[in-house]
Amino acid sequence: MPFTSDSARRRSRAPGTGALGALGTLQRVRMTQALTLVLLTALLVVPLPESGLEPASAQSSLEELRNNAEEASKELEKATDEYVERQEELEKAQEELVDTLHELQRIEVDLGEMREPLAQLASTMYQQPEAGVLGILAAGDLDEDLQTQSYAAKLSEDNQALIQDATDLREEQIGLAGEAQDLQTFTQLEQAELAAKVDDLRAQSEESTNALTDELESRGLDPDTFMAAADCDPSAASKADGYPNGLLPKEALCELYDGHSLRADAAKAFLELNMEHVEQFGENICITSSYRDLPNQHRVYGEVPPGFAAVPGTSNHGLGQAIDLGCGIQNFRSDKWNWMETNGGRYGWIHPAWAKSNPFEPWHWEFEG
Repeated sequence: MPFTSDSARRRSRAPGTGALGALGTLQRVRMTQALTLVLLTALLVVPLPESGLEPASAQSSLEELRNNAEEASKELEKATDEYVERQEELEKAQEELVDTLHELQRIEVDLGEMREPLAQLASTMYQQPEAGVLGILAAGDLDEDLQTQSYAAKLSEDNQALIQDATDLREEQIGLAGEAQDLQTFTQLEQAELAAKVDDLRAQSEESTNALTDELESRGLDPDTFMAAADCDPSAASKADGYPNGLLPKEALCELYDGHSLRADAAKAFLELNMEHVEQFGENICITSSYRDLPNQHRVYGEVPPGFAAVPGTSNHGLGQAIDLGCGIQNFRSDKWNWMETNGGRYGWIHPAWAKSNPFEPWHWEFEG
């Protein structure tokens, strides 16, 4: 086998050298052209997304938004309870401070009353220092001296007790004065800390409220209606058990909007249905009538011809489970009526069969749970 150098072998295999090299280069050029054509075709046939990925706020579900709102509400409630508790502690400390100051005033009065007899005794002793207490008081015969001695002993005993009481009160006064100073300092510090805490909570509350409102409005949802749905506890409906039609307790109802209300479970379902309606149409469902107490049932019954309103005390409106709607829903088979018919049942709201015939009331809807 003839000897061939490495450099010669490398030259013989270099691209672009000879017929085979030329053929390989041509194939690569054609392949590149073909890939370019395929890529351009794909770009023309399959358009790119206009705005790329949806923002995170659009991807988050309504349930997630509701949970965030409820969590923020719990945190705010907890902070509010803490504020009230600390405020009560502060007021208690202030009351304690006032009591301490009153006690100091009382001690000062007691000390003032003690100073006069002590001052008199001291003055007499000063004027006759050699005589002592007996020498000061003794004068006359022996019987008088003995009697005077007993008075002197009693006076000396009383004054010793008085001096001890005065000493004790003075020590108590000093202690209470220090306590009052500590309470005053504590009160001032608590006030400063509480004021800072309130400012922080106010800022946090405002920030979270603005964030929630902006998010709701960006989705086309009414913030008040959304919060009404979040605050309504459907289990409160049980508080209506045993109450007559039209006389349901307030605790069994939940507010909707525009002054309307329903039994709690019906209200919760309707508010959730309404949020879906807002996302679809950009506005709340129009309500013309909701829960009617007994006086309002009598009013409605007296305003329409007989047969067009339920006898007072028998209306589903009096149970908080019926609602009359407008803004297009009252028109049978309109777009909004059809939407309500399609979606209402998922939330327990139906258009009863009787309302499609006699009497014909396309605006009337009932909650069947």
